[in-house]
Amino acid sequence: MGVDILKIPVLIIYDISMDKNRNRLAKELLYYGIRTQKSLFEAEVTEGQLKRLHEIVDRYAAFSPEDTVALYILDPEAYRRTIRIGDVDYLETDDFVI
Repeated sequence: MGVDILKIPVLIIYDISMDKNRNRLAKELLYYGIRTQKSLFEAEVTEGQLKRLHEIVDRYAAFSPEDTVALYILDPEAYRRTIRIGDVDYLETDDFVI
């Protein structure tokens, strides 16, 4: 009989000014969840993964005072009741720069 590991729903939202750093962060976040909007990832992680995510976003947000990254830790029941409109399986990992 397997043991269920508690998964914590997390939204990762970021505003990173440098393209190189933003793209690197997005690549790292793909290991934890899916990209549902250009600067938004959704993930369900363990406690250990959450600690690692915190370390990762700290590193990228430290490059510039204008850069921000937020980890929103969600209530699992509320997350399960999320209403989605449209097909949001994943988005391309390349950022668009205008």
